[in-house]
Amino acid sequence: MPLSDHQNAQSQASAAACLQLARATLSHEADELQAIASQLDHAFSDAVSRIVQCKGRVVVTGMGKSGHVGGKIASTFCSTGTPAFFVHPHDMSHGDLGMLGEDDIVLALSNSGESQEVLALVAPLKDLGTYIIAITADNASSLAKAADTHLSAQVSKEACPLGLAPTASSTVALALGDALALCVLDQRDFTAEQWAELHGDPLVNRGQQPIQVAPVQPHFAIQRQLQAIKLLILDVDGVMTDGGLTLGDDGQEYKTFHAHDGLGMKLLKASGVELAIITGRTSEVVKKRALSTGVAHFYQGAEDKLLAFQALIAASGLRPEQCAFMGDDVVDLPAMLQCGIAFAVPNAADLVLAHAHYVTRKKGGHGAVREVCELIMRAQGQFDQQMAPFLIQSKLSN
Repeated sequence: MPLSDHQNAQSQASAAACLQLARATLSHEADELQAIASQLDHAFSDAVSRIVQCKGRVVVTGMGKSGHVGGKIASTFCSTGTPAFFVHPHDMSHGDLGMLGEDDIVLALSNSGESQEVLALVAPLKDLGTYIIAITADNASSLAKAADTHLSAQVSKEACPLGLAPTASSTVALALGDALALCVLDQRDFTAEQWAELHGDPLVNRGQQPIQVAPVQPHFAIQRQLQAIKLLILDVDGVMTDGGLTLGDDGQEYKTFHAHDGLGMKLLKASGVELAIITGRTSEVVKKRALSTGVAHFYQGAEDKLLAFQALIAASGLRPEQCAFMGDDVVDLPAMLQCGIAFAVPNAADLVLAHAHYVTRKKGGHGAVREVCELIMRAQGQFDQQMAPFLIQSKLSN
């Protein structure tokens, strides 16, 4: 049924009002961004410097809309080479604080700066020695005063015509997060090739033709930690195997290991890095695999892997930051997060993937352990030396 002239007029007026409000919203938010850009000072550069020097991870937190903004900021950091993840304040105050240490940085977002869930984290974070960077819209707020570094997201007013919905303030907070990530990217000399490595896709030029990307070492963000590793700790099911369990009628358990992993483990040991296995199951075949690959420390039936890790540290005389743990399920997390580096396989549980410093390209049981062994050898300048005998033999055979 066609609209009447009156209805047409109303529709046109409504469309015009809609466009007017949309343009006003975008213009106002653009103005607020310009104002924040002009006010940036040493606090921002200090925050960038802290993140660049961070030996751990950037842990982002926030409630409500700030939480949604924080999730995107964490994702941007990860995409640009900075290990980061988002943790909800509620989860952090109910045990997930155990993931953090003095080498980590917390980026806390709160529009008002008075979010009780976020403020409740300040005291325990300071007890841990964790550096706190806050982004708030109130420079005099409790969170702004408590943080080690405060970045202002203060706006003159929200774009919302009611003055209620976080709009301009959330846009400014998100843009500040982008600015932090990009400044860190710049100071770390992060390249387009490294971006391609992280995203698993070839770079595409303007003509949509794949660019030939030179081989790069995908461990640039954890180079210092890799150089310090003296012990690689491995879970078995899902890491050294694909996670499948085959049980015979006689109760015998069968597992499939990858030959590439075995050689990688031997080469890593030859390069001066010891090996350990901590597994929750008990299996004779795993024991045989450990013996054949030069594993020095072997813990079976370890239901509490953190307890086994602590015993391993005491026995080896190493510090936690000299250890790397490679796992795939949440039972591995307590020990993984105590180590200098936490490795995960791509088929790991989502929570493990969120907290890993590095996720392998190859799946568990399909060469993932070999990938990690080679990462460590390359970082420690041992890879060429370990490969040299095979190249020499190849030349002699020709």
